[in-house]
Amino acid sequence: MAGFLSLLFIPQEKNNHRALLLRPSFLGIFIALYLLNQSIIQSLTVLKPGILGYSSEITAQKVLNQTNSERQKLGLPVLEYNDTLSQSAAAKANDMFSNNYWSHNSPAGKTPWDFFKSAGYKYSIAGENLAKDFYDTDGLIKAWMNSPTHRDNIINDKYQEIGIAVINGVLSGVKTTLVVQHFATPLNTQVAVKKQTTAPSPDVVTAPEPLISTQSLGTSAVTPSLISPLLISKIIGTIIFTLILGVLIIDSYITLKNNTPRLTGSSASHIGFLLIILMLLIFGRQGTIF
Repeated sequence: MAGFLSLLFIPQEKNNHRALLLRPSFLGIFIALYLLNQSIIQSLTVLKPGILGYSSEITAQKVLNQTNSERQKLGLPVLEYNDTLSQSAAAKANDMFSNNYWSHNSPAGKTPWDFFKSAGYKYSIAGENLAKDFYDTDGLIKAWMNSPTHRDNIINDKYQEIGIAVINGVLSGVKTTLVVQHFATPLNTQVAVKKQTTAPSPDVVTAPEPLISTQSLGTSAVTPSLISPLLISKIIGTIIFTLILGVLIIDSYITLKNNTPRLTGSSASHIGFLLIILMLLIFGRQGTIF
């Protein structure tokens, strides 16, 4: 057994001075294992929806605070929380879960503005930001601010009010947290729109199945512990690439030490390439915005 392991990791005469794990056949096995992992994840989302998911520590209050913090950095007035806009945002999130879509416009043709109108909010200008699969508010706001269109909504000096919904549910077979921001300015200052400058009472918006929980400003819902498909992919990918990288470093060291001639490409370039992939796997972005 020890001899076989030695052949796998250490270049020597018995393996033609090339670790077996660096042979195309073994590299093909690694690729097949990773693809099998991805296939299992995709199958679970269809056959056992709700097993996989993204846990989240995001709260509506944090989203409001950090949104206004970004505006204050630019000397802009803070957005006032509006309960009607939050109802509009919650209705949009509920609709995405209920009809299983991820877009500003629903498959039935409903636009964001339909949700504003259904909630009874009359606006002169309005906008919408969407996000899912984020773990924390910092990462969420950073992603929005790095996107020109989402950033434009957050720092638009024409907006006066904001509504926020943070809702847990199942989308495309995966448990996740949807975050919806609805920005607007009332049609005129006399419009009878319920406005609040402080956090409202912790009312929970009733949501139809398949929602887990709905969060309005002032509440602190806790997302149950979930098996993250992104984390699974990162772990499997990191193990595979770390193993290959380690074997390649050992192979290169022994080859240089013994001054073994090689007809293959530069090991240094291979190591650099694998390091880049490994860093992308480990520090890859979380979440998706729309």
